[in-house]
Amino acid sequence: MDKFIKWLEEYYAPVATRIGEQRHLKAIRDGIVSLIPLLLMGSLFLIIAFPPIPALAKMVEPYVASLCSVNNATMGLMGLMASFSIAYSLANSYKMDPLGNGLISVATFMLATPFTKDGNITAGWMGSKGLFVAMIIAIFAVEVQRFMIRKNLVIRMPEGVPPAVARSFMSLIPGFITVTVVWFINSVLSLSATNVQDIIYKILAAPLLSLGGSLPAFLLAIFFAQLLWSIGIHGAALVGGVMSPVYLTLAQQNAAAKAAGLPVPNIVCQQLWDVYGNIGGSGATFALVLMLIFAARSTQLRALGKSGIGPAFFAINEPILFGMPIVMNPVLMIPFIFAPLVSITIAYFAMDAGLVDKLFAMAPWTTPPIINAFLDSGDMRSAILQLFCFGVTGVIYYPFFRMWDDAKYKEEAGAKQNKKSDPNVIIGA
Repeated sequence: MDKFIKWLEEYYAPVATRIGEQRHLKAIRDGIVSLIPLLLMGSLFLIIAFPPIPALAKMVEPYVASLCSVNNATMGLMGLMASFSIAYSLANSYKMDPLGNGLISVATFMLATPFTKDGNITAGWMGSKGLFVAMIIAIFAVEVQRFMIRKNLVIRMPEGVPPAVARSFMSLIPGFITVTVVWFINSVLSLSATNVQDIIYKILAAPLLSLGGSLPAFLLAIFFAQLLWSIGIHGAALVGGVMSPVYLTLAQQNAAAKAAGLPVPNIVCQQLWDVYGNIGGSGATFALVLMLIFAARSTQLRALGKSGIGPAFFAINEPILFGMPIVMNPVLMIPFIFAPLVSITIAYFAMDAGLVDKLFAMAPWTTPPIINAFLDSGDMRSAILQLFCFGVTGVIYYPFFRMWDDAKYKEEAGAKQNKKSDPNVIIGA
């Protein structure tokens, strides 16, 4: 096991870190993360529009369309907003004008979007369906401007001109080229009754969503996230930077279907990870925290459990990860990696069998257990399923917890014995 950890430190961690810090992937991650407050707002109104209590559902029935309009203006515009936020983030990383690049990206994204015969915007491409086009266009718009600036093919205003005006003129030629290129491509494609959005969705987005929405691919992503956490790297952030566009797109499809009164289509989505894979934080450690409080013989571990129970209730478990520690710990790495995988697998097949409803809303990730399962699905059975998964994670953690607790208890007993034999020895020195 020590050799495996050393291999992870020397080879796996540097590669994973370089991927996570790759400029364009980081811009996509940061750009999409900036949209999460809006997605949560839309989910909140969706929960209000479809409350899990029948009496409340009847009361709000006349207002469902109005409440869903908030979801349409937030989650329903994910692609449009991402075209701005990703370009803004990438331009900012290059120390370029982020606002100008963001606006050019939005205009180009709109130009790539097919209009109806009456000249109206096709709303379907504004949301998750257009997210992958938004990502590509945002990167394209920023890189064109960066290339033009490096080659000095921009309009530079004389000194004394207000900076905002100077930046606007500097963006003029690159913006014109970006818009023209996309307009030309879309015009050529229109001759074959297709468009940029449709081509990219069929070639890139649809296969990625199909692959990323499968249980094996989902479990593989979580496995790598947990493995990274085990060596001290924020695995969820790195894996999420690559996979969050897929999971959030699947989540938005569920929200849109629910708002339209249609069956919720996807089991795999961001909420599946949050609700069933992160019970008490990464690694589903809530059961472990309760063991520390009520079953640990080690004084140190009992104290750690008492200090960690509060944060764990809100899915924050860094005190446990670094206090036990789980990070770089060959004993506890195994259940930390496999407990969420087993929990999610159970939840997946329960939803697939129709035993519980699929997840359509997105409560904040800090929402306590039971409550988040209930809110995200509107189904009390989901809360019961989460309790069952909690018990399963406890069974997985218990033998490893017992092993670690015995080792710590013996350490403390040995330290006390040394203290008795030599009063000058300071315990823990």
